[in-house]
Amino acid sequence: MRRLTLLGVALALAGAALAHSYLKEASPAAGTRVRQMPGEVRLVFDEPLETRFSTFKVYRLEAPAEALSDFKRLNALAVPLFNRVLKQKGDEDARADAGLRTTARSTKEVVIGLKEGLKPGAYVVMWQLLSVDTHTTSDFYVFSYQP
Repeated sequence: MRRLTLLGVALALAGAALAHSYLKEASPAAGTRVRQMPGEVRLVFDEPLETRFSTFKVYRLEAPAEALSDFKRLNALAVPLFNRVLKQKGDEDARADAGLRTTARSTKEVVIGLKEGLKPGAYVVMWQLLSVDTHTTSDFYVFSYQP
């Protein structure tokens, strides 16, 4: 019986060690159209992450007007941008975000401020994060602003 208990504990710990932090909810949500540009993007992950060792960015996506209602196409167009700029340093002027508003060192919820006066179009929210279990993940999603 003791062996089974130890085996169960070992399997539970191994599963926890293999866990990664994934996006659970977002506002604005992925694949949505907003009529009014929000002042921030709010991301909630399923596990805590280390904000000091994570990167969060929002970029405007150059896309044809007819693509703004086709999120499959927008996601495809966002891949090269994501790959090019996620790890780029000193790109604050080119970004649509005004930086991370979250001040906690470890958190499940992140708030990214958005710059004022953003133009209608598609926006890519991207991140590379270090979860508290030391795993890294990166991903993105697209939303559109169409007043």
